Amino acid sequence: MLHPRPLASIPTTPALAGLEVGLSESALGIALATVGAVGFAGQFLCVRLGTEDGDVIDAVLVVLLCNVALLVPPLLVLYPPPYVDLYTPVSALSFAAAGVAGMFVARVAMFRSIKAIGANLTSPIVASNVFFATVFAVVFLGERLTGVHLTGIVLIVAGLAVVSWDTAASTGPDRSLREVGATLLLPLVAAVSIGIEPIFVSIGLADGTAVLPGIVVMAGTATVGFVGYLGVGESVRRVRRSGPEVRWYVGAGVATTVGFLAYFAALEVAPVVIVMPFLQLTPLLVVVLSVLLLPSHLERVSLRVVAAAVLVVIGATFVSISG
Repeated sequence: MLHPRPLASIPTTPALAGLEVGLSESALGIALATVGAVGFAGQFLCVRLGTEDGDVIDAVLVVLLCNVALLVPPLLVLYPPPYVDLYTPVSALSFAAAGVAGMFVARVAMFRSIKAIGANLTSPIVASNVFFATVFAVVFLGERLTGVHLTGIVLIVAGLAVVSWDTAASTGPDRSLREVGATLLLPLVAAVSIGIEPIFVSIGLADGTAVLPGIVVMAGTATVGFVGYLGVGESVRRVRRSGPEVRWYVGAGVATTVGFLAYFAALEVAPVVIVMPFLQLTPLLVVVLSVLLLPSHLERVSLRVVAAAVLVVIGATFVSISG
């Protein structure tokens, strides 16, 4: 009786071996990027559910504390002390600035927007952060625009126009253009803040600090800054430490931490052109998950919302893979 040869004993040419490694790394990158997109989408839904009866201040604080609690232990395990040697003055300041912009300002604006207009309308606008990141990269890093960049930017702007149209239609014909613009200001502030975050992160990474230590500084700085903000406003006393909505905030904190770690891990094993298209699926995932999981009174999913999400996803993917 003939027995098949074990796979380990079958000779493999160097080219075939390289192809197998490439395929496995690409598949792992796609899987991690998809996990990242699901994590970021989960953040939107958890915040929407938690802030129905809860407060945005509570949501931001709990999410930040979850980020710190989940990120610090891996840092302590993977890196030997003294941990101060992981940073330079430039990298520490850069990641701190990224934390203030992307984890403090952006989250306050984004969570308030989710509470005000919902996750479905907020997520496509926030996803336009790649447009602002491109503008900042051209201005501050001297990068050049390509035809693919411009195509993506046009699609993003078209998606934002559709969101504006749907917001105006859903909030009533009696509202002025200025009132609709004020409604959309919060997610735009979040998009701008997230857009400038990579500029600071790039500076920190270029100065020799690894991704995980950098994210820890980002989360820690954002948390300290937010607690200081609460202290100045004397609102730290009213932060709720229990209640059913706190579970949703913790869920949002876990989801966004998983999203960050999966996103950066994907970039470590696969090219940007493979990772970013899957990561940009977040707005579409928010729409789908809202239909499946959220009560109808919380989220209204229209064809215009779906169209806006599609336009922004395609445009953001074009901008990302061309950069």
